[in-house]
Amino acid sequence: MEQAVHWLVGALGVPLINWLKRQFGLSGKPAVWLTLAVSAVLGALSLLLTVRLNWSALTPEELLSALGQVLAAATLVYKLLREE
Repeated sequence: MEQAVHWLVGALGVPLINWLKRQFGLSGKPAVWLTLAVSAVLGALSLLLTVRLNWSALTPEELLSALGQVLAAATLVYKLLREE
């Protein structure tokens, strides 16, 4: 169930990332860095959604795992919904 939350948050993050890219007029490498930063924030928030409210008990592995899953979901949804 925990992984499903990360993937759902990542999928829902795509409209946010696209909106931010339009607002700042980003493309190329800056857009990739923005995507990574937003995914990191969303990954941390998804850990909160999975009832991991004790930040002192979190390990770097859990944080990186959440980031990876959110980033992967956002990338997958973006590639599937991208207009060609």
